[in-house]
Amino acid sequence: MSRAVPVTVSILLVLAACSSDDDATRGSGGGSATTAASSSGPGPGGGSADVPELGSAATRKLTVVATADDGLDVPRDLAFAPDHPDELWTIDTGFEGVVILTNPGQPGQTAEKRVDAYAMHFMAHVSSLAFGVANRFASCQESRDPWNDAPQPEDDFMGPTLWLADLDVFAKVGQTMPYDPSLPEGSHIDMLHESPLCMGIAHDHDNVYWAFDGRNGQVVYYDFAQDHGPGGSDHTDGIVRRYVEATVTRRAEVPGHMVLDGASGWLYVADTGAGRVMRLDTKSGTATGDATQPPNLDGLAEYTVVGGTKYEIVAEGLGEPSGIELHDGRLFVSDHASGDLVAFDLDGHELGRVATGASGLMGIAFGPDGKLWYVDAAANRVVRVDPH
Repeated sequence: MSRAVPVTVSILLVLAACSSDDDATRGSGGGSATTAASSSGPGPGGGSADVPELGSAATRKLTVVATADDGLDVPRDLAFAPDHPDELWTIDTGFEGVVILTNPGQPGQTAEKRVDAYAMHFMAHVSSLAFGVANRFASCQESRDPWNDAPQPEDDFMGPTLWLADLDVFAKVGQTMPYDPSLPEGSHIDMLHESPLCMGIAHDHDNVYWAFDGRNGQVVYYDFAQDHGPGGSDHTDGIVRRYVEATVTRRAEVPGHMVLDGASGWLYVADTGAGRVMRLDTKSGTATGDATQPPNLDGLAEYTVVGGTKYEIVAEGLGEPSGIELHDGRLFVSDHASGDLVAFDLDGHELGRVATGASGLMGIAFGPDGKLWYVDAAANRVVRVDPH
């Protein structure tokens, strides 16, 4: 993704939706029902010229694409599969699994709920997901590990999990229960265990991801290296680097999502508990020694502390920033506290906002159609912003 020149505006454009997402009703044919989201604010059409993704006050609609009738149960994040853009995956905390929407928002839309047999560990109270390469994705879990082959006292043996989004593999192989050490342990293809209460995750390259470590309040680099295949357990080639100066604050039950601008190297983080958006220059910093806390539970090839990083505030004054995405040189954030979708330029100047009326506004994503989609965890909904 290239970094565009920041948009310059002389005034802040504030868009306030008059109708609530909760007023929308889903029609037949895969999300055909819409509700108008009228706006007020300076500038023609409520600022659509500056933020075309949010549209104008006169034409914008919020389209409910999926509901609890499709299997949604506390969806906290969503993402389109890059290798299969007709698939929209949602992470659902209510049953520790996913709902896969095929042809979302189209007349032929279908929904499939999937739960891995070992999700009580590998997707325990799942918070977020990020697609990577080779049809893979990683999930993060807001958990301290109350289950590992059987119920147990919490031991913090928890962190991001790597999965294959192949529909013949995910939640299909390794599903024998109860646990048998001679058989694959579920369909996960790797997991590293140095970030309990993980609130957000972003892909970097290959099998490398960044995680919001809510338990330890740090941004952490994870390289799964060579995955161990479905249901394996060898994590010794993993690399974990703790960016101890990049501090973040967890807000329980509200994910703090992340997104990487691959061209610039800036990692944008919804620092939920602090009510702000931060960014980390991933090209900065050097290893200062071995990490000791939390302990290296995986026999990692590398477990280090990184210091001397550039980490700065982008935007402040938000309630509970949760979802975060980059699109055409603009930064989009969902504020769980207010239910607003907020657009910024890359210097943190607010360009516009839309009040969705959602009381559980969390993850956001841009679809292949260039439109902004979001989940409402409280109402069990996937919603698309139709700007025109």
